Amino acid sequence: MAKERARTRYVCQECGAASARWMGRCPSCEQFNSMVEERVEEASTGLSAATAARPPMAVKDVVGDRVDRLSTGMSEVDRVLGGGIVPGGFMLLGGDPGIGKSTLLLQLAGSIGQREPVIYITAEESLEQIRIRAGRLGAMPENLYVVAEDRIAAIETILREPRWRLAVVDSLQTVYNPDLESAPGSVAQVREVASRLMRIAKSHLPIFLVGHVNKEGSLRPVA
Repeated sequence: MAKERARTRYVCQECGAASARWMGRCPSCEQFNSMVEERVEEASTGLSAATAARPPMAVKDVVGDRVDRLSTGMSEVDRVLGGGIVPGGFMLLGGDPGIGKSTLLLQLAGSIGQREPVIYITAEESLEQIRIRAGRLGAMPENLYVVAEDRIAAIETILREPRWRLAVVDSLQTVYNPDLESAPGSVAQVREVASRLMRIAKSHLPIFLVGHVNKEGSLRPVA
């Protein structure tokens, strides 16, 4: 019996528009040669008992009048975050390449690492490059750990270790899922990586995610 062919669709890597067939020009953003074939994941038709939807509840019955925020040790950053980092927070630091996003977050990680275990995951630079920058910033606490990894499944395994109080992932455009045919930084990869990291963050591990902005002002590949 012939193996059933996986369902696919064509997704524009500029705007995310999808089509059942390939087109040389995206009908939405009108970019040429931007449609890439991607596999369509089959959605589940039902919910098991373990994944059944939670019943709605009145907001006054939600426990958590006061949230213990994690101070960054940097007053201006705490102010922007409303008083510190909220448990389960998922924060994207976006901006042009080279403006200091990684430097700022390494400094922040070093500050919190003086009190709590922090993991800094780099998918762009080597550990030696991180070490040089950390030495220049004076961000060398014993509780700051670094790892060079760009596969989302491996990153998920690292982040599920219960000891971490904060994680930094650098960057959104370079982490990827090898099961997807599209290149790192594509619309499909960015959506996949962001959604999987957000699920981990909601388990009460705050995550800072670096995102590069291109000249059009969108979070797209910088190369």
